Amino acid sequence: MIMIGAAAVAIVVVIFLIMPGGGDDSGKTSGGDSKPAVADKSTPLQAQPASAGTAKTGKTPARPAPPLSQETLTKLDELLAAAKVHYNAGVTARNAGNNAEARAEQAKAKEQLDQWEQLVEAQLRWQEEAEMEEWAQPAEYDLLTRRYPQFSKLQKSVRMGGGK
Repeated sequence: MIMIGAAAVAIVVVIFLIMPGGGDDSGKTSGGDSKPAVADKSTPLQAQPASAGTAKTGKTPARPAPPLSQETLTKLDELLAAAKVHYNAGVTARNAGNNAEARAEQAKAKEQLDQWEQLVEAQLRWQEEAEMEEWAQPAEYDLLTRRYPQFSKLQKSVRMGGGK
């Protein structure tokens, strides 16, 4: 029993260290991915500057990747920034005791996140298949991969905060 428990703990630790964002940050570089330390909460966050992604090597894809333009990536950044503003306004309203306004703001944040997901639904499905099949991926998909964790984290926060 004890050995099974120890093995389970070891597996969890290994998975945590392998996951993006897990483990120590000593091997990571901050080239262009740093965020401003203080942001004005009254205005939406600025879209991330366009940076070049890195194409992923692998097998030849069985079907071509759906197009993913820089305009789409910029729109994703704008939708995410707007959702963050609504989420933060909802949290502020809830902390002030105004639950009706908090729910309304969380609902607006969820709408923005739903638009985000619908905008790249085909690309996300293709990328999931590409990851499972170890296909080569265009550089634009690396940029989408970098944005997805921010989207997912905010989506969870909005859902837990009452966004329906």
